Amino acid sequence: MNYMQKGKVSLLLSNLLIVGLLVTGCSQAKPAATTPSNSPAATATAEDPSKVIKGSIETYFGNIGSTVKDSYKISEKDLKAALDTSPDKYVVLDIRKADAYAAGHIKGAINVPYGPDIAKNLDSIRAIAKDKTVIVACYTGQTAGQADSLLNAAGIKTLSLNSGMGGSGTPGFETRGWLGQKFPTVTEATAMPTAPAVATTSKAIDDAVKNYFEAIGTTVKDSYKIDLPAMKDALAKEADKYYIVDVRQAKDFAIGHIKGAVSVPYGPDIAKNLDSIKDNSKGKTVVVYCYTGQTAGQVDSLLNIYGINTKSLNFGFGMDGFTKGWSADKSYEVVK
Repeated sequence: MNYMQKGKVSLLLSNLLIVGLLVTGCSQAKPAATTPSNSPAATATAEDPSKVIKGSIETYFGNIGSTVKDSYKISEKDLKAALDTSPDKYVVLDIRKADAYAAGHIKGAINVPYGPDIAKNLDSIRAIAKDKTVIVACYTGQTAGQADSLLNAAGIKTLSLNSGMGGSGTPGFETRGWLGQKFPTVTEATAMPTAPAVATTSKAIDDAVKNYFEAIGTTVKDSYKIDLPAMKDALAKEADKYYIVDVRQAKDFAIGHIKGAVSVPYGPDIAKNLDSIKDNSKGKTVVVYCYTGQTAGQVDSLLNIYGINTKSLNFGFGMDGFTKGWSADKSYEVVK
């Protein structure tokens, strides 16, 4: 073999060696780009729904009295002043039925009726509420309390309108709520605006919130509430099937409460006693009551998404100047 032939052979071998290295390198690189399904990186983002929900509830109630001074509510007068001066900072959700909304509502309010419609619109509500505060209005404040707490749990800053829309059409609320204060209303509807999507803080909480509202009208016929006469009758016949939680202030519990009730004041005490309520109420229905039903509504919804079968007492225990509630009827037993 002459010199030129040797050179050609050497060049050919060199090229084959380079190609071989490239093929080997590529075949070795492929597995490195794939994360094994059982690796920590693949499972690190999984949520434990129970822990996430419990943590959110503890934060919600733990903040009351410190960073939250208003019990997640806004008074009728404060809301009117806020909407008069800075309407762009608020989104008003009217969760009453469509006919009540059509008869008169707060200017700019969007109608998302209580129940499955809230579940369907949760992502839209989150999107339009970016950098704003959602105000939820219902009839008396009780179902708004439920929506209020659940939207907050889902990462949406929310307050409920004190006493709801109220007014002469709701006995006991003739002078309460937006209508009771004779504040202005409009009849023209406001459609749900479109806005860029906002990422959820927790899919587990979103799913729990959606399930809560989707059940209304199907498996849940009573809006997670129990009426006063029904509660009176149930306690007379089968008191052992209920675990009653009084979330009023301890001093008011001491003055008088429903027989068998335990005192767990609204706020950080609820966060501290979540497991106690769950353990002590096994096999029973929890009934929560406050003064008029609004803060009990908040407790009601959050206990339910934590897996505790709960109802709130419609119109609560009552209070001075309020003609509804357990204590307003002298035939209802009150003990000390």
